[in-house]
Amino acid sequence: MEALKRPRFWLLLWGGAGALALIYFIIAASVQPNNNPAPSALDHNRALLVGEMADFEYAFPPRGSPKIPFDVEGRKVSLQDFRGKAVLVNFWATWCAPCLKELPSLDALERELGGRKFEVVAIAADPRGPEAAREFLDRLEIKNLKLYADPRLAFASSIGGANVLPVSILYDAKGQEVGRLVGEADWVSPEAVRLVKSAIP
Repeated sequence: MEALKRPRFWLLLWGGAGALALIYFIIAASVQPNNNPAPSALDHNRALLVGEMADFEYAFPPRGSPKIPFDVEGRKVSLQDFRGKAVLVNFWATWCAPCLKELPSLDALERELGGRKFEVVAIAADPRGPEAAREFLDRLEIKNLKLYADPRLAFASSIGGANVLPVSILYDAKGQEVGRLVGEADWVSPEAVRLVKSAIP
């Protein structure tokens, strides 16, 4: 009974009760269900990583798109110019046999999904320049892809796309990297189309 009369006892008692209440509220807030989850391409749905997309690697943490410019039809652009649409950036070169094999499927993907909300940005990361790249696009009868070029490899190097080709990087409409795939893929396979559509707003 003597302990009940001491201020220190009551201070410890109320302090402990306050700490328990705080822990309760933190746990309750963390497990509260979200009835309106906002879907995002950055949710990392691993069920999409099958077949042709089995080697696709999600970006973690998400990375913003670089501001380094590259060329298109004699003018400079950057990925900032594509905000509002999902973008599949693909780096290729005229000397890269897997790249040339992959280009027709990228062309078909642009034909199927390209428009106001999505674009394939196939960038010739080739020191030979856009003239040589155009020759190969014509030879492969590429009809839907624009000729983007990065002859000095400044843009490709800035995001790690110059060391091995081909490499494809998927960005969402906010300019955040969803993930990337190193190596050749069939971009009109059902699994590739599903993955790309997950990034389209």
